[in-house]
Amino acid sequence: MQKIILIVLLVTMMVFVFVGCGKKENPVTIDELNDINNRIIDYYRSVDYIVENGEYGNLSFNYVDTTNKVVVVGLLNNSKAQQDRFKKLVVDSEYIRFVQGENLIDHSKK
Repeated sequence: MQKIILIVLLVTMMVFVFVGCGKKENPVTIDELNDINNRIIDYYRSVDYIVENGEYGNLSFNYVDTTNKVVVVGLLNNSKAQQDRFKKLVVDSEYIRFVQGENLIDHSKK
């Protein structure tokens, strides 16, 4: 009886070692992330947006993080309400990670 229990435990441990029990890797491709990022860029470049909201509004920056397979979006006002507004107006994706942005200074205009 003890041998059977030991064998079952050993087989179970081997399954966890070979299959893994951790979080599955993000299935999104870099091309899909670039598409999401380009949709953000296109939205903020649109004439209608610039006329209504100034140059960039609440957006500080955005880029594709290939290591973590997400699109990072920096918002000046990174509140939940502003994140929801961004998702509604620009693009809604589970692969977007919002972070706190900051006002950028354009030194080329001085």
